[in-house]
Amino acid sequence: MDEKLFEASRKGETSTLLQLIEEDPLILEDNTHHASLETPLHVSSSHGHADFVRQILKQNPGLAKTANRKGYTPLHLASANGHVETVNELLKIEREIGGHELCRRKDDKGRVALHLAVIKGRERVVGELVMACPESIKEITDKKETILHLAGKNENGCKFVKGLIDGIKAKEMLNLKDEDGNTVLHLATLRKQHEVMNLLLQQPELDVNAVNSNNLKALDILLKGPKQSNDEEIAHMLHLASMPKLENQVLTDPSRPNNAVVDAVVEVDMTMKDSTSKKNNVDSFKWLEEMRRGTTVAAVLIATVTFEVALNPPGGVWQDGGNVDSNVDSPLTGNHIQGKSIAGDVSPKSLTWFLVWDSIGFLASMNIIVMLTIPSKLKANSIRWEYVRLMMWFVIASVHMVFLYGVQLTTPSYIFQRAVIAPFVFFYGVVGLLALRSGWSLVTDWRNLAKEIWNKKKR
Repeated sequence: MDEKLFEASRKGETSTLLQLIEEDPLILEDNTHHASLETPLHVSSSHGHADFVRQILKQNPGLAKTANRKGYTPLHLASANGHVETVNELLKIEREIGGHELCRRKDDKGRVALHLAVIKGRERVVGELVMACPESIKEITDKKETILHLAGKNENGCKFVKGLIDGIKAKEMLNLKDEDGNTVLHLATLRKQHEVMNLLLQQPELDVNAVNSNNLKALDILLKGPKQSNDEEIAHMLHLASMPKLENQVLTDPSRPNNAVVDAVVEVDMTMKDSTSKKNNVDSFKWLEEMRRGTTVAAVLIATVTFEVALNPPGGVWQDGGNVDSNVDSPLTGNHIQGKSIAGDVSPKSLTWFLVWDSIGFLASMNIIVMLTIPSKLKANSIRWEYVRLMMWFVIASVHMVFLYGVQLTTPSYIFQRAVIAPFVFFYGVVGLLALRSGWSLVTDWRNLAKEIWNKKKR
């Protein structure tokens, strides 16, 4: 291409173009003999210079059909770059010459201009191309990809898929497969596009049980891939959608005998109950996840506090060596060591029980943290969850006892009995029954879980 003409095409200098044509009327014709190269129309279309494109098309409309080395026509380039005005100028030529040759012209990968606009997320261009050539929606690439397959490749995949399904009526392509046997649902699952999957699952035409070349359904891909927070909910939706529509079988299959109809009605009822049960399972899973996070935070805080008070016991530590002379609890005499607990010399029994309960709280909290951070699904009836519940009881008990012994070590006995013991007695008198009931429930759960495991082993 002439260097001046290339620069004029790149910058959109229409006056330079007209000057060059005046100097050499065949300058644009010369470029038609080099179909494998970029023409001035390719360059100006790629940069979106609509006026420049208009002038070239007036001089040589045939350039609109010319493809470069990659098979791109000027319409491909203008569409991919989102230049709506340039696309409209090129489509005028399409309307003048009749037919839809430009809109259905494919590049070396079998993609029409509409495909490139969808991949790049050019909404306005997609609308113009569909209005100009509705048939281009049905075009597929060399990899057998439909417009829906390609829609998921841009950042606004959900928005585009919804627009294509609702506005362009592309529902008949929901179940078409690419060269690997993947439907658009397979690809959305593979890319973890949960919004797209949720939208697709609302379409009654969708075949959720379609398998790809590896004989995998979308649900199989979801379960085998890396896990994300809301995979469980999507998996539940996929599972429900994959269930056979027994209601339709009852109404539309006249060959079934009457007793079979009754059986089918029973099956439908069981399916509805199973659906409700699975919904409850999803709600239970969400509750468990919230409980996991909350319990983990609480366990970390309690572990931190119990660790801290073990190193800094109530009453502090001796700042220097000397003799102990105290009448509190168990008075001892003799030398004390700098840095050792004062309560250990003054009231060793109370400090011993304080540290026993503090250790129980610390170890139980650490156990809870370990159990809740194991990277596997948490179930309401699992041994792991029951173990966490048991450890929480130990933590609660230890926190109570650490509080009692800690206050006892630092408070005169007459104040301790009135200000601490009395409220504790009143509190446990009120909630004692509830605590016993909860404790019995925990014991019952452990017993039922043990029976269930034993029965499974016997089978």
